[in-house]
Amino acid sequence: MYQDEIKTLKSKLKEAQDLLAKTTNERDIALQQLKEYEEKIKKAEKASKMKSLFLANMSHEIRTPLNAIEGFSRVMAETDSPEERLKMLEIVESNNNRLLSLINEILDLSRVESGEIQMKKAPANLTEMCANIKQIFKFRCPEQIKLVAEIPQKTVILNTDINRITQVFCNLISNALKHTVNGSITFGYQVSKDEKFITMKVADTGSGIDPKDIDSIFQTYVSKDAEQQNGYGLGLPLSKIIVEKLGGHISVSSELGVGSTFTFTFPFDGSYAGNNTTSKPCFTISRTLRAKPDLDISQMKLILVAEDEECNYELIQSVLNNRYRLLRARNGIEAVTLNEEEHPDLILMDIRMPEMNGLDATRIIKEINPSTPILALSAYAFEDSIQEARDAGCNEFISKPFKVEHLIDTIEKYI
Repeated sequence: MYQDEIKTLKSKLKEAQDLLAKTTNERDIALQQLKEYEEKIKKAEKASKMKSLFLANMSHEIRTPLNAIEGFSRVMAETDSPEERLKMLEIVESNNNRLLSLINEILDLSRVESGEIQMKKAPANLTEMCANIKQIFKFRCPEQIKLVAEIPQKTVILNTDINRITQVFCNLISNALKHTVNGSITFGYQVSKDEKFITMKVADTGSGIDPKDIDSIFQTYVSKDAEQQNGYGLGLPLSKIIVEKLGGHISVSSELGVGSTFTFTFPFDGSYAGNNTTSKPCFTISRTLRAKPDLDISQMKLILVAEDEECNYELIQSVLNNRYRLLRARNGIEAVTLNEEEHPDLILMDIRMPEMNGLDATRIIKEINPSTPILALSAYAFEDSIQEARDAGCNEFISKPFKVEHLIDTIEKYI
């Protein structure tokens, strides 16, 4: 009798254990699915945020050259001096090329990723390529930055897609200019001693890259700097794709506050073509700003212009130099310092600048001198960017490209 009861109880116990195991297993499956959904939501939210930052950066990159094109075109029409017109025309042409380059980058990234663009290799003179790159950046390097080309004595004729290699160099140099306040940007190439590889590089003395960001710097929508409104744009991911499609490898080394070096290496598939006169020629690019007319400026109001882009500052100078005294800061730190030393009547504040951005500079200045008018002048023209500028303390927001009349009227409103 007891044996039957025990057997029955054991059977029921087994059923209960099976049910418990099944319930536990189902719970574990549900928990695992919950974790997976949470991870997917986090990834989707991150992707959405990075794409928004990407669009904001692209807006800035497009509006910046448009600002110079529109502004100098207007000023050029009102200038009598042939020399002044020629100089402005060169600036307009340079920014036209810059805008075209950006549009090509946007299109290229999509087409290269999808495999629509094939690399077209042919023998190419790398020393001539370096000279052409020098010309490309003739009007884009500020006077405090030297552009140095390091090339070997023997000119290399490499079997490659020279247009794409030039594109990589231009992408990397453009990126270096964003993050270098002064010093130098060095580019060039060198063949290994065993002539098995050719190494190309772009090195700068800029702000450097945080070590924890190195691994993600070549990804399209991932850039910590993008959140700081000083992003790397499309140049780096596009460069990586091009280099790898040409059979090479790209890498970066960097130290915060010291600079960065981008290196891309290919198997050496080429020959030599004579000697160059020097092993390390130095191409130095400098800009000479227009001198102000000899006027009595003692009664003119002082405007501090915080602007890191050379052509943008020249445009503002062309518009305002007969109306106001101008003082320039190339980054947010300089803007704060010059404000304390010179006490300007008004500040034109760019938002995206190296060292310290315009929003942080505005907050500091407003704490010290709350009555000083600050006009944000930026290519970040989305609603949230405008609101951020107002929240930081900016009295007005003027988007680039700006209308000359609107800029003058807004300044006169405050001084």
